[in-house]
Amino acid sequence: MSTTKYKHKEGRGSLFKNSYKEKDTQPDLKGTMTDLDGKEFEISAWEGTTQAGDYKLSIQVSTPYVKTGDKADKSEEKDNLPF
Repeated sequence: MSTTKYKHKEGRGSLFKNSYKEKDTQPDLKGTMTDLDGKEFEISAWEGTTQAGDYKLSIQVSTPYVKTGDKADKSEEKDNLPF
């Protein structure tokens, strides 16, 4: 199994079933995409129906989540304190 993150070709993306969904407000599908300039985004989708009863997907695009508060980051912050 590869540990490197897959990067889509420009203008492409993939959605997968959200196996961690616990509430209706959480997306049914999650994935990633690359825009035409090569920038990566996270995408989420919710399944639903229109007022006419037709199937639809509502989609949200966001910048990738970056975890903050790493122990290395905190130690650097302590070194920058003026006291």
